[in-house]
Amino acid sequence: MKLTFCTAEDRRGAEIGLKLLVASVAEHCPDVPLVLHRPDPLPEFAAWLKRFPQVRLVPHLLPGAHQWNCKPHALQPELPDDESEAVWLDSDLMLTRDPRPLFRPWTPDTLGITQEPTSQSHQGSRERTLAWKLPLGREIPCTLNSCVLRVTRRHLTLLTRWRELLERPEYIAIQGRPVAERGVAFASDQDVLNAVLGSQEFAGVPIGMLKSGVDVIHSGGALGYSVGQRLAGLFRPPPTVLHAISVKPWVVLRGAPLPGQSAWFRRLMHEVSPYLAYARRYRSVVDEPCEWMDQHTPLGTVLRIAGLGHWALRGLPVTLAATLLRRIRPME
Repeated sequence: MKLTFCTAEDRRGAEIGLKLLVASVAEHCPDVPLVLHRPDPLPEFAAWLKRFPQVRLVPHLLPGAHQWNCKPHALQPELPDDESEAVWLDSDLMLTRDPRPLFRPWTPDTLGITQEPTSQSHQGSRERTLAWKLPLGREIPCTLNSCVLRVTRRHLTLLTRWRELLERPEYIAIQGRPVAERGVAFASDQDVLNAVLGSQEFAGVPIGMLKSGVDVIHSGGALGYSVGQRLAGLFRPPPTVLHAISVKPWVVLRGAPLPGQSAWFRRLMHEVSPYLAYARRYRSVVDEPCEWMDQHTPLGTVLRIAGLGHWALRGLPVTLAATLLRRIRPME
């Protein structure tokens, strides 16, 4: 099938994430087109993209799209015929190798997606489907994370239905609230997709899943990459996808103020994250100051040394401590 990658970003301060994504795609999949939606890009960014002939810049979001609620809008135009295959890549991830071997077992009917970290609360589709008042068709036991999303023309109806829900005025209004006030089914576009896939209308859509901790690391938190997954990782190659989930390392490590008492802890986890370690390989490619990549604390330095340079061991002691703490006292 004819594969196209697709991504989007409307935050000015997140262009560095796009650069790291583009650099990783260019290294591992130089033959795959990448459609990049970036409204009103800085001239410097547009000029930088010209180094990569596989990238097609779309300098606006498509009609009906808003913020990150743009995935179905961006994917639909990339499915012109039955031979088309489109894969969404979030703007805050990098590829460590060609991901196409992961997609090969999937039939054209299979919707490919990643698994949310199992440490996250409100796992599964049921709660989301019912909150949207959709007839329940199945219960997906784990939450699906749309940082990577593979579709074909067989999924056009699904994409249209997802898009319709994202464009509802009441949903758009909720997006103006803090995430903690939105409710689990309305927190983001991927929660809406979970609801749709659990509904009666789309219960027959087969799902191919990239496993958290195996195929993708959701990097930046203590529990997203668990102790068991890290130990198993000693005998596996690095995951294909590194995802800088939640607050971004280029924000955290620049010293931006963070809410809550755990701000220092979040900075530490980003400092020792596999995402940051891999991002450094593209430092000379992104063509901008990346002082955030050099942030070091005494504890972070000790953890990196203790990790012996292995992506699965970096941060293992902190993850172990956070796991034990959660068993004693549930963390927020």
